[in-house]
Amino acid sequence: SLTRISRSLWGDLHRSVEISEDTLSSVSLLNLSTERTLERASTVMVERAEKNPPALLKLNHPFFRLAPIERFLLTTLHLEKWNYARIARTLGIEESLIETWAWATRLKYGFQELGLKLGYPHGPASLGPVCPEFNSSNPWTQRMLDDQLGKRERMFLQNHLMGCDRCRKALDQTQKLFYKIESLIPVQDQSPELDAATNQILLGWNRGQTIRRPIYLTPKQSFTSFLAEPKVQIAFGLLVFICLVWITKNVRN
Repeated sequence: SLTRISRSLWGDLHRSVEISEDTLSSVSLLNLSTERTLERASTVMVERAEKNPPALLKLNHPFFRLAPIERFLLTTLHLEKWNYARIARTLGIEESLIETWAWATRLKYGFQELGLKLGYPHGPASLGPVCPEFNSSNPWTQRMLDDQLGKRERMFLQNHLMGCDRCRKALDQTQKLFYKIESLIPVQDQSPELDAATNQILLGWNRGQTIRRPIYLTPKQSFTSFLAEPKVQIAFGLLVFICLVWITKNVRN
């Protein structure tokens, strides 16, 4: 997850690994759950990317013409399947804003950046007596595909769609846009290089964990870490010197 998120923000694999490894190493010291650690690391990286945007214009892909926070939105919604509450918590904004922001970003990426030749996702030309109202800035079709509906609302819409061609068409148009966008987020490929990058990021996590919870070190790791301390090396050197002097005296005697 962090590999994909960091690549969406920084583009260049090596740069994204360097930043996410450093970020995760620090955040892991906060004694958070795995989920909250990922959120906190994402918060730090989004803020960093927003303040100092990386030079991504050389990357010939429309995705990287979006703002860092827009790329983060699409990545977490489509690839990580985060809900609105989790994204809002990560970005430190109200949950109600995520829905509007997500819809605007999807339309921008699909039609402005990608130039998709798809039916524009809008509501029925005229609402029937029981058709759900279609808000053009945060439609119910988006909430349904993002799995953000309450149980009662979902049951109502599922039943309604069985008998309403106009609403099914609205949902179908949104669904086509969703699937096309998801297939054109360029941070989901798999390769040996990417696997190596993920392993490197995990080293950052492990470093933070072993510093925070040294009890989880193996005996070999504990011994190596102990000997790596400068004071220990000096003390060990003095001890060796004293032992050599003592042995030398005893041999002469």
